[in-house]
Amino acid sequence: MGKKGKRSKQKTVTVADRASIYDVQTRLGELQGKFSISNRLLLLSQAVNVLREGIQLIETTMLESSDTVLKMNLQTWFVRSKTNFYGNLMMVEFDRYNFSGAIQIYENLFERGNIKMKMKIESPIFRSMQLQYHEALLRQGQGNIDTFISFSKSLITHGRKDDDEIEQDLRRSADILRTTKLFDEAIVLGKQLEELTGDRLSLVTTYLEQYIAGDKTLPEDFFLNVLEKHKNDGFNTVNPSSVLVLAQSTYLLHQLTSGETEKIFRKAISFIEGYLDMIPKVKSCCFTCGQAGTPTEVQLVCSGCRVACYCSIDHQRMTWKKEAVRGMRIGHEVLCPLMKAYRKWRHAHDNGDNEQVSRLRLRFERECLYFLSDGLGLKDKCFK
Repeated sequence: MGKKGKRSKQKTVTVADRASIYDVQTRLGELQGKFSISNRLLLLSQAVNVLREGIQLIETTMLESSDTVLKMNLQTWFVRSKTNFYGNLMMVEFDRYNFSGAIQIYENLFERGNIKMKMKIESPIFRSMQLQYHEALLRQGQGNIDTFISFSKSLITHGRKDDDEIEQDLRRSADILRTTKLFDEAIVLGKQLEELTGDRLSLVTTYLEQYIAGDKTLPEDFFLNVLEKHKNDGFNTVNPSSVLVLAQSTYLLHQLTSGETEKIFRKAISFIEGYLDMIPKVKSCCFTCGQAGTPTEVQLVCSGCRVACYCSIDHQRMTWKKEAVRGMRIGHEVLCPLMKAYRKWRHAHDNGDNEQVSRLRLRFERECLYFLSDGLGLKDKCFK
């Protein structure tokens, strides 16, 4: 009778191990909740600290887990949790305009072998992180625009109509293409975005910037159709930058269209008022990165308009010029007098100061006229 083979001893998962993992899962859930709250309140510095705490907890737990079976069973869960935390951290660093930090996060996670290629493909957040990575490289003067375009096109292939992240990524891609004056590529992407999500404002912005640059004429029929669609929309249905795009588009039609020009001009002003009415909702937030003020982080207030807030002098300088990457690159240099005039008129109106209301309203409308024409470099086009 032959010798019996030795039965391999497989270490079982102990009750203590299970309890330890349960504690980690509970703690990670708590951190995700804290991140959601801080991100919703735009406390971006706090969000970064919470996310880094979650990443450290995951990595420490993986290192301390000696049970092979336990590690194999939980590997997928740990990797997905880690990818999720890193993805959110990269997004927050992007919101803070910390592009070098975003690059470091991506390379640490994917380029150095921390996450295997299989998890790259399976992770739903990977494509978004990949696009942000190449955008960050471009913003730092290190990237390749052709590579960025190819990734933007791949998002269309993987996109779904109900995928909010894909829609946000495509808008970001179109904005980068406009920034680099690649209008034809931005138009192609804008049309694909419209087909995928129904959004036409990205395409409106591209046509408008291309017109400002003097490359082509304005497609009036297209703009009229878009404005007809949005004429009864509430201002909360689009983001603030898009409202200014609608205002500018309406004003150009006022210059190019015969007929009810005064009515169209008033509609342009109403769009501007809609944008300015949004500002009190984020009054304590940095106009550049959205960081909310805290008791220990006092916001800087613009001395000109006394409306715009900034978390630092660097962020104030960053969005002063209209070349700043923000919607149509409308910087605070042209918005400042507009905000000042509107603040004074609104104060007089709310306090029933009838003697000042008419004069201040006229001043505000003059600032609107300057903003819509000369303020964005359209003086020659609007008054030729």
